Amino acid sequence: MQKLCLKQIIIKDSPTFKCASFSPSPHFNVFSGASGAGKSVLMESILALFGLRETNATLLEATLELRGIPQEFEGLIDEGEVVLTLSKKDKIRYFLNAQNIPKKKIQELFAPFLKHLSTKSYDATSEQNLFFVLDSFIESQTPNHKEILQNYKKSFLCFNEAKNALKTLQDEALKVAELKEFVRFEIQKLESLNPKKGEYEELLELKKDISKKEKINESLQDVRDFLSQSHKVTQFLNLTNSDESDSILSALNTLESLCEQESERLEALEMSNPEEILNRIEALSALKHRYGGVDEALEYLENKKQELKKYENLDSILKDAQNSYNNAKDMLQTSAKSLSQAREKYVSEFEKTLNSALTSLKMPSSKITLSPLSVESYSILGAQSLEISLNTALKNLSSGEFNRFRLALLLTQKGQEKILENSISKDSALIILDELDANLSGQESQSVAVALKELSSTHQIFAISHQPHMPSLANTHFLIQKQPDSSTITALDKQGRIQEIARMISGDSITKEALEFATKQLSALQ
Repeated sequence: MQKLCLKQIIIKDSPTFKCASFSPSPHFNVFSGASGAGKSVLMESILALFGLRETNATLLEATLELRGIPQEFEGLIDEGEVVLTLSKKDKIRYFLNAQNIPKKKIQELFAPFLKHLSTKSYDATSEQNLFFVLDSFIESQTPNHKEILQNYKKSFLCFNEAKNALKTLQDEALKVAELKEFVRFEIQKLESLNPKKGEYEELLELKKDISKKEKINESLQDVRDFLSQSHKVTQFLNLTNSDESDSILSALNTLESLCEQESERLEALEMSNPEEILNRIEALSALKHRYGGVDEALEYLENKKQELKKYENLDSILKDAQNSYNNAKDMLQTSAKSLSQAREKYVSEFEKTLNSALTSLKMPSSKITLSPLSVESYSILGAQSLEISLNTALKNLSSGEFNRFRLALLLTQKGQEKILENSISKDSALIILDELDANLSGQESQSVAVALKELSSTHQIFAISHQPHMPSLANTHFLIQKQPDSSTITALDKQGRIQEIARMISGDSITKEALEFATKQLSALQ
């Protein structure tokens, strides 16, 4: 089970709060106060803690309870009580239990636990999310639906892979003649050059030797002239009985042998064609520039040979790819049929459950349409499109209607917990609402407050309200008040709640009737 619950929040040096802290209820928390007191700034701070907004404070800190950490974060932090800190000095830093964590990781970690409902948020009505809600509902009715979903997604990915592979080969087949000619040309060019490992370096050394040949030859002749007088050296050594005679004569013999070797090498150089060597060096240099070296060119040559072999066998490869595509398509259609049948079987019951939630929120009933798609139009979501309308398309709903529809989806998911004890639907999320009851009638606002009260049994809710219905049902009611130097956040006791609800009804000049109504509302809650 995944669970997130904020236990304490500290805000320092924001545009509104110099230093404020409060301890919310694990259930339904409502914030009220005059316009401009700082309610929206507070919500922005909470969202910033989870990387969903830019921070408006130099320090934000929250003590929270975290359960059901996603697998990829196991080992990074432990479950249980966690301290989440956001510090803004020279740059913004996030910390979990004093361990520095990148903002992106913070967003990924807390994404499964957060639901932010605002008048400008339309992500929850995407087809992907609507299918998620529908499939979650079906899982609550038949546990094997999860396996059906997984089988479909697996077969869809295999189909896509086979389709892309076939498309690539078909594209290649259209231009295979041109490709084969080009590859043959590349192979012929490299094979005609026939480069050898280490050849380029050897030719450079040979080039140096040729450039020094005349000087070496002149020096060799001088040494030979010297050695022609070596008998005089021998005579001198015999007359002097020198102890170095043997070593000197040995050195002379070694020098004479070296001259012979160098003479033979010079004769070989005479046989070399300097122009051919330079042309060869130039060709190998161009090859090195293009491929990075002789070794790389030889590797490229081998790859091109394999590529040519593939083109020569393209008809066979194309046939295998077509067979793989057909098999993947058959598997996809089989799994898609199972998924579509399951959805069609339970969509009426899901529609009935959703409409019950919509009715409680004073909303018109919905109409859910599942339409089949062609195989080529299948998506990771399935073989059908899903549309939900409420006398009009969802995109045409007013802000108030739209967000009440989102609440209805949440209520539908919550209702599944009574059926599936271990379902993912039983997870506890943090719901953040920014004036969700704005522009609603009293009856509509009341229905939203009742829905949130029901959701708060499993979710921790933070809501701003300018109407009395949410505060009347909240577990904790906080008053945001603007002071000369900084706004304050105060958890109201019963009498304080009565006064604030009465103010919300009648304005600053609180009437007796407003006080009586507020007292009655809170007494009913007790």
